[in-house]
Amino acid sequence: MAPGSGRAHNSDVPTWPRIAWITGTVVGGAGLAAAVGTRLFLATGAHGALGGLGWVLLGVAPMYGVAVWLTRRRPDHPQARRMLLMSTALAVNAGIEIPIRQAFEAYGPGGWFWPANLVYQYSGVLALIAGVLLLASFPDGVVERPWQRRVLGAVWLHLAVPVLLLLTRPHLVIDVFLINPPPLVPSPFAVSWLTPLGGPVESLYVGYFGAAALVSLLFVRFVQADAELRARMRLMLYVTVGLIVAFGVLATVQDRFPQNPVWLQLLRGASVVLLAMVPVSVVIGVVRHRLYDIDLAIRRSVTFGLLSLGIAAVYMGLSAAPGLALGDQIPVEVAVVLTIAAAAAFQPVRRRLEKLADRLVFGERVNRYELVARFGAGLEQTVELADLLPRLADTVHEGLAADWVRVTLPSAHAVAGRPAGEPALTVPLERAGETIGRIECGQKEGGYPAADRELLATLAGQAATAIANVQLTARLAEQVDELARSRTRIITAQDTERRRIEQDLHDGAQQQIVALIMKMRLARNQLGRGERTADAVLDELQNDARELLADLRELAHGIHPPVLSDRGLVAAVEARTDRLPLDVTVQASPGLRERRLGADVEGAAYFVVCEALTNVVKHSAATNALVGLSVSNGHLEVDVRDEGVGLGSGTGQGLTNLRDRVEALGGNLTVSGAPGAGARVHADLPLGAAHG
Repeated sequence: MAPGSGRAHNSDVPTWPRIAWITGTVVGGAGLAAAVGTRLFLATGAHGALGGLGWVLLGVAPMYGVAVWLTRRRPDHPQARRMLLMSTALAVNAGIEIPIRQAFEAYGPGGWFWPANLVYQYSGVLALIAGVLLLASFPDGVVERPWQRRVLGAVWLHLAVPVLLLLTRPHLVIDVFLINPPPLVPSPFAVSWLTPLGGPVESLYVGYFGAAALVSLLFVRFVQADAELRARMRLMLYVTVGLIVAFGVLATVQDRFPQNPVWLQLLRGASVVLLAMVPVSVVIGVVRHRLYDIDLAIRRSVTFGLLSLGIAAVYMGLSAAPGLALGDQIPVEVAVVLTIAAAAAFQPVRRRLEKLADRLVFGERVNRYELVARFGAGLEQTVELADLLPRLADTVHEGLAADWVRVTLPSAHAVAGRPAGEPALTVPLERAGETIGRIECGQKEGGYPAADRELLATLAGQAATAIANVQLTARLAEQVDELARSRTRIITAQDTERRRIEQDLHDGAQQQIVALIMKMRLARNQLGRGERTADAVLDELQNDARELLADLRELAHGIHPPVLSDRGLVAAVEARTDRLPLDVTVQASPGLRERRLGADVEGAAYFVVCEALTNVVKHSAATNALVGLSVSNGHLEVDVRDEGVGLGSGTGQGLTNLRDRVEALGGNLTVSGAPGAGARVHADLPLGAAHG
């Protein structure tokens, strides 16, 4: 709802709520004016701990003002009407109090007194009923259980009490606030046989039985409410309990002390303060929680200023209370000293109330230095982005009091509050000139001053460094894990290769040598018996030795081709491609044929080419391939391409082992391609990795 849109309710409600609002406003205003005027011009002295005007100005007037404003904004809301009824009844009660008292002193208890006393009683009863209904169903005016509605409905039975007092008591029941001590005035309507009921009925009137219903309902609703509703009820719950205790004690003991001792005057003053807190609690609820769907277009600083003025007024009243209460009994000098002492005694209470008002209106204030220090200290124990980003979002949300805060990185994000609309303030997270993320802040009442922007820049600088460190730590951890896995794969590959060589030697060269030895023994026997000539035997043995040498050379070629050590990488690759059933073109950069690159680099590059070409022969169904070898910027680039069927389901263990070998030298190996579009194996080897 937009600011000021609460007025729209006025055009949608029936006529009678408007009439009720106008009537309550006029009657309550008249009563309030009468209360102020009679206390200024008719009262003969201070009455009560805060003086003649204390109850009216600090208790009734704030209630009436908030009720008129609230009812004008929401005349259709039951809570607004209850508050208006309560304040109007209190204003009428205060307005007729002094005129009735002075008329009684001037004319005595004539026939006019009982109806005047009845009106006074009904004004108090109506205020009590409206107050119970307002507070017991706070904040929205709705109770959740049928039995709660029945209890509140029974409060209206209190309307019968003043009439029953006329019928059941032989004398009029006169409130001590009206005339103290109460005089004995016969009731013109007393019924003798109803006299036994007089005591209980008077107890109902004096004891405010509605307070019991109020306490029970409000407490039960608070216990059963969720966290959000409790937050809206908490302040009013404290105020209500304080009011009930204060008025309960006053109702019990005030008629026992006609001289009004100091503690009783102070208790009356406290009851005035608590009554003033009822409209204050409603205003705070509207400002902080949008009670009754009213979006109040008022700065919090104005609200805090008004609360501060009210607290100052209460403080001055409490300070002056002892002097006013004892003004007729002690010298003026003693009264002044007593007032100064009371001011000093109540100063801590004033400070606490101001702090409470500050917290209620603005929320918890944050010490910026402590906030930055606490955030920095927390970074020392934060090693994961999942912990760091929410911590950063919550810290900014707390420090800037923004509606919402969102921290965004390319790979993660965190939110504090409920994002709505476009951000009002955005700050990048920068590290070494590189933007690694951003902090976005929602709207804030009053905007973001320079201090907020400075705080956000400080937190962003801390966070950017921490995020970079966390990311670096994560990358290093991944690299360490990959290095460990790579070493395991290399060791496994070495063991596998060793077993293959052992198997090849056992199945190939070793068997041939055994066969050659057996042939030599057979040849000796044949020569001894003259079965064969020496030339024939030696020729056969020579051929077998040549075959053995060829097999050994082939085996050695698979381990490390001699041509690679003797003539270099390009010659070794060309020798390898000559033996393949495939048309392979080898392209080498100028000067590379004569250049030696080191045994480790040349060996890794050679076996990359061999493994890639083997895969081409086995899997690609290609008829030709291209091998590119070039040196640029201190790196050897190896590129093997084909135009076959493309990549299959995997790259094979051979290329995985080669990737480990290449990465162990600081290089990288990539395999790319698509079905039907051929495949490419590319290796990048830094020449600084050469060891020989």
